[in-house]
Amino acid sequence: MAIGITTGAGPTPGGELADGAPAPAAKRSTVRTVPVPLRVAAVPFVVTLVVTLVGIGDRQLWRDEHATWWAASLSWADLRHLVGTVDLVLFPYYVLMHVWIDVFGDSPAALRVPSALFMAVAAGLLALLGRRLFDTPSGLVAGLLLAVVPAISRYGQEARPYAMTLAATVAAALLLLRALEKPTPWRWAGYGLAVLWVACSHAVALMALAAHLVAVASAAAGASTTAETGARRRRILFGWAIALGAALVTAAPLVLVGMRQGGQIGWVPDPIWARVESFPASMFMSGAVAGFIVVLGVVALVLTRAAPGPDRRPGLLLAAWAVLPPVLAYYTFDAFGLFYPRYLLFTVPAWVLAAAWGLRRLAGRALVPVALAALVAVGGASLPAQRFVRSDAAQNEFAFAAAARYLGDRESPGDGVVYTGYPKTHRAFRYELEQAGRPVPPEILSEPPPGQPWSWQRIDRADPAAALAGYRRVWLVSTDPGKDALSGVSPAVRAVLADRYTVADTRTFHRMRVSLLIAE
Repeated sequence: MAIGITTGAGPTPGGELADGAPAPAAKRSTVRTVPVPLRVAAVPFVVTLVVTLVGIGDRQLWRDEHATWWAASLSWADLRHLVGTVDLVLFPYYVLMHVWIDVFGDSPAALRVPSALFMAVAAGLLALLGRRLFDTPSGLVAGLLLAVVPAISRYGQEARPYAMTLAATVAAALLLLRALEKPTPWRWAGYGLAVLWVACSHAVALMALAAHLVAVASAAAGASTTAETGARRRRILFGWAIALGAALVTAAPLVLVGMRQGGQIGWVPDPIWARVESFPASMFMSGAVAGFIVVLGVVALVLTRAAPGPDRRPGLLLAAWAVLPPVLAYYTFDAFGLFYPRYLLFTVPAWVLAAAWGLRRLAGRALVPVALAALVAVGGASLPAQRFVRSDAAQNEFAFAAAARYLGDRESPGDGVVYTGYPKTHRAFRYELEQAGRPVPPEILSEPPPGQPWSWQRIDRADPAAALAGYRRVWLVSTDPGKDALSGVSPAVRAVLADRYTVADTRTFHRMRVSLLIAE
């Protein structure tokens, strides 16, 4: 709404000042004003980007990020082979990261910057979504509140697709509202591309389409029965169906084939009640932040539920977006195994926007001081979690970086290495040693499957004794350290190692042990 302010004497309708003097000719401004949506989005974008960039390269890569590096570092042909066996649903993200690495390198910070950018984009888009659903202050508070959520920093500093998924989900919701407001083919095309982006970033986030259905049904039901509004209803229903159908058909090969590779998430723990209770705190990565946002969000949803007619629609969209995906994931867990906090991170913006609207309603005209106080309070409460998510303790990860540095500083030409325990330790050591500019010792007792040099899987060599022949120095790297250096190997390998080698040196790290064996 435009607000005009008049001060002093102004021109009369005839073009003269109030005292009768002719009005001076108006000068055309040569300064371009920044569009309002860009101004609304800019502050949350910048704040979120700054927050996520703080300490972005301090934490070592963890196992999933090593998978990103491995896949994105392959040749294009080998990447196609890899996703034919695993992680097909992440193929678009790996393509993006392949291009990124070619330009910016593969240091920990470089690998994570795209996620920081996507989180910043998500915050800016959330501000615009809040502006469209409620008003500009609500959107700004939502975008800034998102920036202080520890999980946003955590996954804004991770070389995985969760930040991109979050940005795509918010973009799809925003473009849906634009299309519902003016259901033209171009706007529906934009929405369809956003849904395709969601599917290509992480197919799990397609559960947010349940909220889109609620929004479309609410918009169609809200139209009156005149001929003009009937035509509008048809443009909404047919436009949405065509845009959504085109996006899903395009993404179908990616999603359907990816579902057949679903065994790779078989490690997700069963959703026992204790995990359900702790789910909000786990998803926000802070119990205090989750409590503030969820409670305030519930208050806001109740307030919108009590509102008349059309005023309920924003609450319906946010409630469906925030609640339906976790409920669907819980009740379909046996089939899909998707009830896991980071897989449902895309619901966090809905909770944050609902909380911002609740704050707006409760604060009234005192929104600015109340919002500032809330942001300071939430930011302060999140500080321990913010420090935690920037540390290696965030994943209780194996000390890959420290262990690889230890080996790299002491290795000699002709050394070989034996990995035991976690089956992809070789992937982590290869990354860390290459980052340090150290040679990567050959794996003695394991190798890629036949004809698959691009694979990160490993199979044991048939004859350990023959494989060890010719190696005077062997590094034994175990992610399952026991009482002695050889406790993590199989009995057959242990017998050969004990017969031929003595332990010359050993060092224990967090969840790891590195030992140097020298032939007698």
